[in-house]
Amino acid sequence: MRSRFERCLETRKIVKIEKDNALVLKEITEAGRDLESAKISLNNVNFKWAIVQGYYSQFHSIRALVFSEGYREKSHSCLRSAAEALLFDAGLIDREVIEGFSYAMRVREAADYNSTYTEDTSIDVVDTAERTYDISMGIIGKISEF
Repeated sequence: MRSRFERCLETRKIVKIEKDNALVLKEITEAGRDLESAKISLNNVNFKWAIVQGYYSQFHSIRALVFSEGYREKSHSCLRSAAEALLFDAGLIDREVIEGFSYAMRVREAADYNSTYTEDTSIDVVDTAERTYDISMGIIGKISEF
């Protein structure tokens, strides 16, 4: 896990930044908006968009946490590596968050590029997005002035 993170640092796909609570707040707010949109899409039987929105809710939730650690990613796969190295290894998030994000990344690509998606897949992604958002909000509440 650490080696992928280090490669992302070396290639500048992850960079060190100043910690910025406004940036963290912007990301977690976006995560919440995407989560609500995903739930609406799921209720409207729009499974493809529920997957896409659920994925982006997870993306922004994790991104908020990575920002709170003083890093910024420049690729989706490097965000996953940063989450493992900075959040999972530190015990801030569990393996289920990492695996859920990886799963959502794969099924979002399948939905977007191959028009392949199911109701069950969309439910899984939205449920994971909600859990990831809740965990992220809990962590952010402990480490910042929100």
